Amino acid sequence: MANVRLKNITKRFGSVTAVNNVCLDIPHGKVTALLGPSGCGKTTILLMLAGIYKPTEGEIYFDDLQVNGIPPQLRNVGLVFQSYALYPHMTAFENIAFPLKLKKLPKAEIQKRVEEIAEVVQIGDLLDRKPGQMSGGQQQRVALCRALVKKPDLLLLDEPLSNLDARLRLETRAEIKRIQQELGITTILVTHDQVEAVTMADQVAVLKAGVLQQYGTPKELLEQPANLFVASFLGDPPMNLLQGELEYQEGRCYFRSGRSLRLPVPPLAAKGLQKSPGQKLILGIRPEHLTITWERGRAPWRGKVFLVEFLGRDKLLDFRFGDQSLRVLVPATFPVERGEVLGIEPQVEHLHIFDPQTGLALTGPPEGLRACSDHEPA
Repeated sequence: MANVRLKNITKRFGSVTAVNNVCLDIPHGKVTALLGPSGCGKTTILLMLAGIYKPTEGEIYFDDLQVNGIPPQLRNVGLVFQSYALYPHMTAFENIAFPLKLKKLPKAEIQKRVEEIAEVVQIGDLLDRKPGQMSGGQQQRVALCRALVKKPDLLLLDEPLSNLDARLRLETRAEIKRIQQELGITTILVTHDQVEAVTMADQVAVLKAGVLQQYGTPKELLEQPANLFVASFLGDPPMNLLQGELEYQEGRCYFRSGRSLRLPVPPLAAKGLQKSPGQKLILGIRPEHLTITWERGRAPWRGKVFLVEFLGRDKLLDFRFGDQSLRVLVPATFPVERGEVLGIEPQVEHLHIFDPQTGLALTGPPEGLRACSDHEPA
C-alpha cells in the first residue's frame, strides 16, 4: 500500500460532530501521529480507518481504492488498543496466533509466522506465558505481535503506551520505532502526549474539537505553528504567550506589553503585520529561545526571578511582569536564586506573532503547513 488518504472526512454521532471535514495524506512506510487532547476526534479517525466506524461524509482511500464500504476484516489492518485486549486464558503464542487461526491457515504456517514476529519484537521467551504472568510492557509487545503477525498494510496504534510507567514508556517508544522501520509498515499513532508524537512520528496531525489544526513534520510544527493552539500544545515547557500591542517610533516597529516589556519586531516578522499602532497582538517565544544575562543595557527586558523549578538537566526560571509570566530555560548548573534581578534577551529570529481574535499566526506558516480550513490533500 503506497499511502492512505482521508478526503473531507466527517463523523457525527447524532447532533455531535466528532470529526469535521478532515483531509490528510498519510505517506507509505512512515509513522503519522494524530495528536490532540481527549475528545478531539483522533480515535474516531483511527476507528474509521479500521472500518469499525463509517464516515458520515467524505472518502477514505488505501492507494486508489476507496474503502468506505469495505468491512474491517477485509482491510488488512492491524490494530493495537490502549488496553492491549489480550485473552487472559490464552498464552502469548495463542493470542498472537488467534487472527491466523481465524483465517484457517495451516498449523505449520501459523507456528512459523508467530515465531518470526516474536523474534522481531524480541519476546520469543514469553510465548508460553499468559497475560497475568507478564508485565505491562510485555503485554504491550504481545498485542503488537498479534497486530503484526497478519502482515498488515496499515498498523493502527491507539494510545499504546499510556498504561506504562515513564521509564518503560521511553524504552517502548524506541522499540516500536525500531520495529516499524525494520518492517517498513505504514503506521498511524493516536496520542495525547506531544513528546510521544514528536519523538516517534515522521508527520504529526494536530486536532482540536474534531478539526485539523495543522499537519507537518514535528520540526515544522514546533518552529512554525499555524495558530495559538498548536503553539501552546506542542513544546515542553510550553511556549510563552504575551499579550500586548504594536507601537511605532522613529520608523521602527515595537511590541509592548504593559510597562516593563518592550521589544523591536524583526523586519521579517513585521512584514506580516498591518502596521496599525495600537493593534492588539500576542507574542510567542519558547523558554529555550530566551537568554539570561547579567550585563545591564544589553537585554531589552529585566525581571525578578519569581520561581526556580528543577527539571533534571535544566532549570525553569519563572519571571512575573504584572499579570503575565515569562519562563526561561537554563542549564541545571546555571547559578540563580529566587529573587535575583536578571536581564532577559530573546532570540528575535524565534519570535511568533498571533492575532488574539482569530488565534492565527500573523507571520503565517509556509505552504503545506496551513490550518484545516485551507488544507487539501496533495
